[in-house]
Amino acid sequence: MTAKTITVQGRDIKYEIQDVDIHSVEYYKENPRINYIISKIPPEEVTQELIEKKLLGLDSTKERLKDLEENKGMIDEVYILRNQVVEGNTRLCAYRRLNQKNPDDDRWKKIKARILPDDVTEEELFYILGIFHIKGKKEWDAYIKAAYIHRMIKVLNKSPEDIKRQLGIQTKTLEAMLKAYEVMTEKYLINSNNANDTISEKKDELKKFSYFDAFFHQKKLVERAELSPGFIDEFVSWVREERFENAIAVRKLADILEHKKACKKFRESGPETAFSEAEYALKEHKPDKTDPFFIKMREFKDMINNVEINKFKEELEENKTKKGIIAICYKDFKKFCKEVGLDV
Repeated sequence: MTAKTITVQGRDIKYEIQDVDIHSVEYYKENPRINYIISKIPPEEVTQELIEKKLLGLDSTKERLKDLEENKGMIDEVYILRNQVVEGNTRLCAYRRLNQKNPDDDRWKKIKARILPDDVTEEELFYILGIFHIKGKKEWDAYIKAAYIHRMIKVLNKSPEDIKRQLGIQTKTLEAMLKAYEVMTEKYLINSNNANDTISEKKDELKKFSYFDAFFHQKKLVERAELSPGFIDEFVSWVREERFENAIAVRKLADILEHKKACKKFRESGPETAFSEAEYALKEHKPDKTDPFFIKMREFKDMINNVEINKFKEELEENKTKKGIIAICYKDFKKFCKEVGLDV
């Protein structure tokens, strides 16, 4: 038994490292990953056995099983608070499975654990898990991370400022993450997920979080949603119909909707081809929105159109090097226009 200390929010918390019997502890229902996979199951039906069955179906558990077998043991400890594995449920599940396969092998009978004192508060525990899975290890899916942060705000009454400071998240990222979580949970998952979904189906649904996150990172889409509340529902239906190839496609949605022909293609084509046809229409009629070369040309045009001419003229007169650069650009552009068949 070894006594050590972990500092959480300014408090030194002493804990002990012990080898714990794998059958003497329980899975932590409030773990965000577990909480999600049992979210559609009536609370009275949720048992430790059911949680273990669900965990065994996860790819992360299968990967951990393989790692543990290859390494012949575990490197990092699980965390236990009040007899529950608050951090390391996948590892506990993997150990139990390996114990079933190898009942005579002592290495799978006990798991190395950090035993936290009973007086650790829920707020301190949330902070510990946040450090592990948001600032540290990247095990949780993006949706699960968002669910964790959302719960910190709703349950622990943490302010967005507290979360940004503690977890190192930028304001725009946090706002988009929370809004994406709320919309996906309330409008998308509530109608597309049920208790009988397989783990694989649930995992595929969670991947869609990146679509909602991309949506709320786009200023034009957010503004459209504010002006037309029904637009959110429309977007949800597009995600459900799989009109987007990936989250990157969502970033191009605003440009598609602003262009009449591209918008018509996107809305009226079949789900499988809606985005590709809309993107093609946009490339044909708005290359300055899709083609890297013409995007830069538009940016250059916007830049020179916004220059204060008199001030810039004075600047060029004072700096001959700058004036020379402009002259070279002018010469090169005239040559380019002539070579591509444009009269200048």
